[in-house]
Amino acid sequence: MTNNVNKLETPALRIILPLGILFLFYLVVFLVPNTLLSTITNNQTISVEKSKEILTLSRFYLGQEKYQEALKLTLQLNQAYPNNHIYLDQLATIYKKLHQYQNQANVLEKYLKVAPMPSEACPELQEAYKLQGKFKEMVDVCQRCLDLEPRNGDFIFYLGHAYELSQQYDKAKKTYQQGVEIDSNYLDQSVGLARISFYQGNLKDAEKLINTVLEKNPNFVDALLLMGMIQNSQNNLTQAKEYLQRGISITPNYLDFYLILARIAEQENDPKTAIKYYDQALKVDPNNETIQIKRKKLL
Repeated sequence: MTNNVNKLETPALRIILPLGILFLFYLVVFLVPNTLLSTITNNQTISVEKSKEILTLSRFYLGQEKYQEALKLTLQLNQAYPNNHIYLDQLATIYKKLHQYQNQANVLEKYLKVAPMPSEACPELQEAYKLQGKFKEMVDVCQRCLDLEPRNGDFIFYLGHAYELSQQYDKAKKTYQQGVEIDSNYLDQSVGLARISFYQGNLKDAEKLINTVLEKNPNFVDALLLMGMIQNSQNNLTQAKEYLQRGISITPNYLDFYLILARIAEQENDPKTAIKYYDQALKVDPNNETIQIKRKKLL
């Protein structure tokens, strides 16, 4: 008798268990969110315990790429607790996912003022200004971040890069040099310094710096890119292509490599090869109108 009962119960369990899991999933995804949203709508204040549940749900939505749902919840948390740095961080992350970089910057500026460790906002904040092309604001925030941690190599690099993007080359050079003096193995600083020499027409200095970087790390892609640019400027097209193609083999989605190789192909009156590189560039950045126009002209 016992065996017969087990044979009957096992198939039933196989059906009931998955149904139970589906029901729990339904509760989490549909009923719980609606209950929480109703609570938020009907009450201006949110208890600490309830806010934890709402934050968990917001993070769930964020993981599911449901950014508007996550935003609605997090804005309510931020309204209830405007100086809570955890909610500010969540809000900034959502704005970044939505490509709303000015909103992201506004939130991170607030984070800088209220967070126990404000410097944690610095990498994302300077990037938010960079993506908007607001280099003056980028310089300002990078300087403020460096004031918080004067020997932080990353913050020195961010400031140097901000000066570089705003074409304040003398200030960029001085800042990158400071970074190199603090840590000569921070290779981004040396490449930045070489770029400034390149922009200012000091090709020999730039080449010397890049050779030093490539001796330490032969696969440093930014160094390979700049060396390709240097060789191209000196009309050493074969060497330039070697450096650039090596860079592509390491980082296939680095747009600048394809653009410079296309330019070299045009210099060599080889439109077929230039089109090939523009096609590869468009795979990386399909909506780039400048590349589309250049390719069309070759046709």
